[in-house]
Order: sequence, then structure tokens, then C-alpha cells
Amino acid sequence: MFVNAWCHGAPGIGLARMSGLTSLDDREVRLEIEAAVETTLREGFEMNHSLCHGALGNLELPMAAGRAFGRTDWQSEVDSATRQILRRLTSCGPICGSLAGIETPGFMNGLAGIGYGLLRLAHPDRVPSVLTMEAPRRGR
Repeated sequence: MFVNAWCHGAPGIGLARMSGLTSLDDREVRLEIEAAVETTLREGFEMNHSLCHGALGNLELPMAAGRAFGRTDWQSEVDSATRQILRRLTSCGPICGSLAGIETPGFMNGLAGIGYGLLRLAHPDRVPSVLTMEAPRRGR
């Protein structure tokens, strides 16, 4: 089994390719992004909720790619995954990305990052992506 997360796998590779589109945008790169999105949508949400190697971090790729490429099908998948994550949060509480899911206050693997990820889902136009090192947005 392969890890499928921002820190190691398709979501991180796809986000890196997305971030580089201003420098290199060709058919091959777009096919790699598409493969990364499809892999993430298929395998990326049955884990903890963390940003680093959890469902909230994995949502960043299909959310960004769907918006950038006008793919409403990917946005529909993001909406479905978001509902799944919210149901799981409601029933089980937040599951951190630490060893055995032990609650930790940290950002990438812990509760702070889970809170940030939920805020980003609620307001993607106002909350910048830390996973792509997006600059803060002023005046919004």
C-alpha cells in the first residue's frame, strides 16, 4: 500500500505540479495533475483529519485543481468528501495525525491544523493555503 497524502504521495505531487504551472504548463503536467487528483479522490479520505497526512490536507488538491481548471465534477467530489469528513468529525471527534491519533495541539498533525482546514473549506477565497505557501490575502 502507498501513502496518499500531502507529505508523501499524490496530493503533494499534484499540488507541486499545480504550483509550477506558471513556469511549466503542458499536456504532460496537466495529465500528472489529473492523475494525482483522481488518485486522491479515490483513496485520500479514509484516514485522520490532519493537514500533513490526513483528509483535510488531501482536500486541498482537488479543491484547487477543480477551481483552476473549472472541473465541476472535482468540486462535486470535494463537496462529497467534505460531508464525509464532517460526519466523521461529528461522530468521532477530531482525529489527529499523530501516533495512534492521540490529540495534539500542533498545526500540521494536530487540532490547530484541523481547525485551519475546516476554516479553509468554509472560506477558500479568504483563507490562504499553507500547503502551497500561498501569501496572506489582504482586504478580504
